[in-house]
Amino acid sequence: MKNFLILPICVLLMLNSCKETDSTPQVKHFVGERFGGGIVVEVHQDAKGEDHGLIASLSDLAVKSSWSISGPGGAIITNANSVTDGKANCQAIKLALGFAGTACNLCTDFQDGNNKDWYLPSTSELFNLFLQIEIINPLLENDNDVNTMPISAERYWSSTELDGGSSAAYTVNMLNGKIEYFSKNSDLLRIRALRRF
Repeated sequence: MKNFLILPICVLLMLNSCKETDSTPQVKHFVGERFGGGIVVEVHQDAKGEDHGLIASLSDLAVKSSWSISGPGGAIITNANSVTDGKANCQAIKLALGFAGTACNLCTDFQDGNNKDWYLPSTSELFNLFLQIEIINPLLENDNDVNTMPISAERYWSSTELDGGSSAAYTVNMLNGKIEYFSKNSDLLRIRALRRF
């Protein structure tokens, strides 16, 4: 009689432990992982437990570039004011400036294998890249790949335009994380592309 009770209890315990394991979200991706044509800089899970996040290109697309061309063609207000959505900012920039949106166009024209959905990051997306420098830079410095480049301790353009201003856009200083604005068509700064997964 006692043996019959032990078996069902053991089976119930095993089923419960399996349920707990199955319901625990499993992180498949991690910061610093080479994935999707670049390096992962942010990972979060949705309600279904699926990983999403941001990937940075493995090198800068430009070392000294303006945000837009000089002159009146590059000084148009683009309404690229999102601090969180660089992809939407790039759509606004391309709509307003066309070929004159230098920094944005460098990113959206960039292709790495099958990945063609790169964009110029917003200020918060770029700041997330700054927050992960201590993880990302050693990986990019020591990967023995001449095509990769660590994040430089310099200013990088974001896609976020100064609200209501036609002549400035925000940057993130990768030395200290400071967010500042600079002239869209006279200051020459670095550019690194991001994409989502």
